[in-house]
Amino acid sequence: MKFPSNIHKDLKNYIYALYDPLDLSELPFYIGRGVGNRVFSHLNESHNNEVKETIDAIKSRGMQPTVKILLHALTLQQAKAAETVAIALLGKDNLANKVKGQGSFTRVSPQELIDHYSAQEVTIKHKAIIIIRNPWDPNATEQHQYDNTRSAWRLGKKKDLSEYALLVHQGIVKRVFTVAAWYPDGTTFHTRNNPDPNNLQYREDYAYRDRFEFVGRLLHPSNPISKLYFGKSVKKYIRASGSPCHYSYNGKGEIYKFNKNGKVSNP
Repeated sequence: MKFPSNIHKDLKNYIYALYDPLDLSELPFYIGRGVGNRVFSHLNESHNNEVKETIDAIKSRGMQPTVKILLHALTLQQAKAAETVAIALLGKDNLANKVKGQGSFTRVSPQELIDHYSAQEVTIKHKAIIIIRNPWDPNATEQHQYDNTRSAWRLGKKKDLSEYALLVHQGIVKRVFTVAAWYPDGTTFHTRNNPDPNNLQYREDYAYRDRFEFVGRLLHPSNPISKLYFGKSVKKYIRASGSPCHYSYNGKGEIYKFNKNGKVSNP
């Protein structure tokens, strides 16, 4: 695998971690920083004997080290500081790093970064509400993604026309949900009002607010509707800076059309 050259400028300096896929501790054995395709060249050639031995041992099992990009879009100075902090937090003795290091969304796979920065613009053909989630955690459970997307929003009647809800991060669609109906905030089953003793997100004092939440379901990436929008850029629909909710249609339920200047012709 390699990062396409056209996304190098977006990646800038990054911090990466290498994991043994069979290590149940889920802790990395190496933390590094790089630019371009440094992380991938490190998998094939390392001047650190301990790292090389660990990688060779993983490959001998017919596997490859798991790669996670912890941070990206950093300046060189920021990357040096971040590397030092990461190694310090994990503990030098727990890593194969020779040294302690030098004075955007996180923990993503290289493929996700490639997909994110190579996303193609899409024209939405359905009535969808676009819900921006920044920051967005790609490692969170699907239940967490769903609950964080569906509630709770201060919206008018326009929401009632929506057929789908798009979870969007940095202008890119990360999840596609159906919208069955909208309800007042807190009136449906949610992680925040689930009293299960094992639910760390339960809030006993959670109160109803003058907001709304939808009920729906997550569409699999192979679903025809999901395939239209998943991983695509919808930046042209994000109109008001700072607003978390946007639409693909106007107040009459008509799908937005764009003129040659990229402006909505039927607001």
